Amino acid sequence: MELRFFLIEYGVVTGIKKNESSTVIRWDTPDERDTEDWCRIWGSFVVAGGRIVDQDYQFKYINDDGSLKYKV
Repeated sequence: MELRFFLIEYGVVTGIKKNESSTVIRWDTPDERDTEDWCRIWGSFVVAGGRIVDQDYQFKYINDDGSLKYKV
């Protein structure tokens, strides 16, 4: 028997560029440093079942631009 767990994560593509090929994702977490550079792996995201959420999706911790909703 094989068990598979899928973690559903939400985030936004930011305008941050660590290099010319950067695609920096700001994850929907309370940690304002929670970013990840998906340099050249956007296609892998789509192949793995990743999708773009509806523009009306409400993030829990971040605004649409990746900034925190509430600073502690």
